[in-house]
Parts: sequence; C-alpha cells; structure tokens
Amino acid sequence: MPPPPDATAVKVNEVFWHSFEHSDEVLAKLSSSRDGLTNEEVARRFEQYGKNALTPPKKPSFFVKLWLQMNNVMIWILLSSCIIVAALQQWIEMALILAVVVINISIGLLQEGKAEKAADAIKAMLSASANVVRGGKRLTVPAEELVPGDIVIVKSGDRIPADMRVIEVTNLQVLEAMLTGESVPISKNLKAVQEASGLGDRKCMLFSATTVSAGQGMGVVVATGDEAEIGKINRLVSETKVAKTNLVKQMEILGRLLVVVVLTIAVSAFLLAFLHADEPAEEAFKSAVAIAVAMIPNGLPALVTIVLSFGTMRMADEAAIIKSLPVVETLGSLTVICSDKTGTLTKNEMTLVALRTSRAQIDVTGVGYAPNGLFKSHPEGKELEDDEMDAVRNMLMGTMLCNDSALDYDGKQTYTPVGAPTEVALITGSLKAGLHFDNLKNEHPRVHSVPFESEHKFMATIHAPFAPGEGRMMFVKGAPDRVMSMCDRQVAGDTIEDLKSKKTEPLDKDMWIKAQEHLSSKGLRVLAVCRGELPDDEQVAGIDPKYLRQRKPELTMIALLAILDPPREEVIDAVKVAHTAGISVKMITGDHALTGLAIGKMLGIAGNNSVITGPEIDDMPDEELAAVRA
Repeated sequence: MPPPPDATAVKVNEVFWHSFEHSDEVLAKLSSSRDGLTNEEVARRFEQYGKNALTPPKKPSFFVKLWLQMNNVMIWILLSSCIIVAALQQWIEMALILAVVVINISIGLLQEGKAEKAADAIKAMLSASANVVRGGKRLTVPAEELVPGDIVIVKSGDRIPADMRVIEVTNLQVLEAMLTGESVPISKNLKAVQEASGLGDRKCMLFSATTVSAGQGMGVVVATGDEAEIGKINRLVSETKVAKTNLVKQMEILGRLLVVVVLTIAVSAFLLAFLHADEPAEEAFKSAVAIAVAMIPNGLPALVTIVLSFGTMRMADEAAIIKSLPVVETLGSLTVICSDKTGTLTKNEMTLVALRTSRAQIDVTGVGYAPNGLFKSHPEGKELEDDEMDAVRNMLMGTMLCNDSALDYDGKQTYTPVGAPTEVALITGSLKAGLHFDNLKNEHPRVHSVPFESEHKFMATIHAPFAPGEGRMMFVKGAPDRVMSMCDRQVAGDTIEDLKSKKTEPLDKDMWIKAQEHLSSKGLRVLAVCRGELPDDEQVAGIDPKYLRQRKPELTMIALLAILDPPREEVIDAVKVAHTAGISVKMITGDHALTGLAIGKMLGIAGNNSVITGPEIDDMPDEELAAVRA
C-alpha cells in the first residue's frame, strides 16, 4: 500500500524523472506503489493537481475579435477616408471603401476561426480513458481523472494518457513522431538516462498523446495536463505574442506623417485664405478641407488591403492559415525557414530503399506505402531483368513470412499501415517485387515464432517444409549484429539458380559489417534477414530468444535491408524555389543526426554537412547562434 497522503511533498514538474536509477525510486518519490493509489489519495491529488487536461486558451468574444481586426492603421485610414467622402456626399466612393473594409474584416475573422480549430486539434490527440491500478485493483477510468502517482497499464494500440516513467515493459514500442520527429517506433526500457537527455533519448519514459505500436507495459504517472510535454507545447502555442509586421509599422509611420503634413498644409491654407485673401471663414474652411481630401491617398489602403486579401486566399488554397492580413506581407521579408522533418519534409512513411547482398547493392525506387516502384542495379541505375527479379523475390520472401504487420488497401488509392512501420516498409518492398502477401503465407504456414523484443532485437518464424523431403524453414530478421551472430554461411551469388539451389559460401562477416556501416552512414535504418532449415529432431516448441542466441551458428545470411522515411518530392522543388529567392531552409528534428543529415542532403539543405544537436545549441552564446541562423 502507498505511504500516507502527507508524504507527497514534491513538485512533479521540477523533477528529472528519467534520471532516477530505479523505478522504485520514482514510486517512492511519488509516494506510490505497484498496487496504485487509494481512492482517498486519488481524490486528494486530484484536488491538488486538477484535471489531466490541457488548459484551453482564453477565446475572445466576437466583438473583441472584430475590434482586433479593425484596430490597424490601414482600416483607420480607410474609415477616415470614408467619413470625409461621405461629408462631401460622394456616395459611390464611400460604398466602395466600406466594401473593402467589410471584405478585409470578414477574411480576417474567417482565418482566425480556422486557426482556433487548428489549435484545438492538439486536444484531440489526448486519450479518452486509461487502464489503471488503484488499491490493487485494475480499473478503467476517464483519462482526465489521472493524477501523479497513478499506475497505468498500456498495450498495443493505446494512446498514452499522461507522461509516465516505465516500471514494467514487455516488447513495448511507442510512436513518438508527433513529439520528437522520430518516424520509427521507440523501444522502451527501464534504463535511466542523464538529466540533459532529449525527449527522444528518454526510453524509460512514456509521453502523453503518443501511441503504443507494439507490446505492453506499466508506468507511473509523473506529469498530467499542462505539466506534460504535450501540455508545454499547448502552452507555448497559447502564449505566442503577436508582433507587428514591417508593413504595419511602415503604414503607421506613413499615417502619422500624412496626418502631420495634411494638417499643416490644411491649416496653412485656411490661414492664407482667411487672413491674406480675406475670404469668409466658411469658404476658407471648405478650401482647406478640399486640399486635405485631395492629399489623402484614399486608394492606397484599399489597394493594399485588396492585394493582401488575394495573398491570404492563395495561402488558404495551399492549406496555410493566416490570422491577420498584414502577416501575408512578411513572406516578402522572409530570410530563413525552419521546418520540422517528420511528416513535413518527409512523408512519415518508412520505405525500403536498398538491398545489399553478398555481391551487390540493389536500389528500390518509389516512396511511401503504395507498392509502386522499380528495382535497379547500383550505381548504374539499370532496371533489373526478369530473372534477376526472380532472385529478388526469393530474397524478400523471408521479410514477408517473418512479419507480424499488414498493409490494408481500400481498393482505390489509399494504403494504410497496420503494425510496425519498418515491417510495413518490407511488405511494400516485397509487393513492388511482385510477391503476394496472403498467397505466400498460405503456401508456407507458420508453425512457431519468436516475437521481436527490444532486449534481443530480432524476430524469428518457423514454417512448414517448402517442399517434400526438406526440413522446416526458419527465417530471422532484425539488427544485423544479432542476425549475423546466428549465421556461418551466406548466399553465394545473386542469381535465382544460386538461391534455388541453396548454394552457399562461408560468411564474410567483415564485408557485411562494412556494408552495414556504409548504409548507416547515410542515415538509413538497416535490418538483416537470414534463413536455415531445421533438423527433424529439433523441437520448435523450445525455441525462444535465449535458445537462438546460444544455438550453434548454422543459418545463411541473405541480405541487408535499408529503410528510410523519404523526403516529399514536392518539398525538393519548394526548397529550390526558396534558395532561388535567397531564403535559407533549416530542418529541426528530434531524429538522430545521421538520419537528419541524410534527409538534408536529399533535400539540398545539408550545406557544409553540419548538424547541430540540441545540447550544442543550448550551450551556444547568442552571437554564435545568430551566425548559425544566418
């Protein structure tokens, strides 16, 4: 049972929970236990910390929004012009000016409404319910009722309901792309990390709004609501201050200058007409007003507003939200673009880009989950012949059979990944080669499997004999170092005859290691696949990760598989346009440096091949950071 309620004298938002050596220390700090909190303690902490929900920003009323849209110098000049032309009974001009004002304000209000909806989208990322342990009993409660110290159980498909420190884990993998930019699932463990570690390196932590892609685990809640990492993002978005654009500043200067000049000349004209020309005061005043009206550029604010309105509508067509018309002008002053990587510069769809056999490298074209692409020789870029493609299909067979994910197709044009993105990338690559997922699995039924777990970094499946007189076939895929340790042979050659005849040669481990290092240096995620027949007397029921690691190396290495979250093709053209306009493009990502550099090279923004990490930026003086920004 947890300690008494008064033992929790801790500010949860001031503690580096990922740096605690043991999860029991975290439980003790939070005055909790694996049996969870009592109902009384939950009530007390709920009173202390409040709902596990994001604090909504204060939404101004319609009239406040209306005033904010009207309160800029262009609108005031237009309204002043409207009053003057009305006084002169120029009704057509007055109607035109009012129409410009109404259109301007209407567009601004519409765009501001879209911006509010985009900000509200953050709330939709939060989980609706959570499986908790309280008082030793497992319960399902609304996620907003979670408090620090709660014990939460998560499994594949769940959305993490709060920031948690992991206390139990079984093959737990979490997609954190929306928070860190890492496009592949992160394998979670219980190991503490240094206080200064970035979010992507805190593998002992679970973060609110991220999604469990595989496995299960248990964690203790350490932060809820606005104190969670997603809450900090929400707070930053809500607290963004509005700055005046250059156009607004220049128009304000012009407005003040016009007021001074017009008033000076109008007063001078009145005095000259009244004192020097001896005109009646009324006539002198009319002359001064006429001069003042002639000097005011009535068409300038209207023209500027119309141009900005067209710019705003063009941006809306490109799915960009502009809350205020003058903001459009800042695009003309743009010098640096800072962009997220995953899902913005890249497709956020893992793709098989290359195979490395014992003889050569084969490149795979096409990006995303749609199985459209070709297999080409490297570096010649020549499309493979039919017999060469037969060999490729034979090599990729194991990646489909040793696979627990799927790729759903809606019958039109949408392919939806189900499971781990890296496995789905292998399925897509195999479909490109001409393999049929369902047919292959039906022809070679699975009789046993060893699921992937982060502790051993590989997956193995055992299938019924492929042909009469053959033994059961085992495929293993995973981290190259783990797979190679199970092999003593490699496929000798790349032809279909070599593969079908199962011609092998001694494993050239140094060659495979160098090939892996070469692919990894390009920021590619590298997997390996191998195969081997099992003797009739080997009992599959006893095959587990420990058994495979201790088993005599007797498998045959087939190939290395290189996977990447590729850049969007349209982004490459956009970057070229930006560079032509003198705009520098910077990529900001939570991904690893090599991966970021590889994508940067593909996009043409790698510059001098320099990558700066978060801790390095934190330590930079402002002058040095300004030089980097330029």
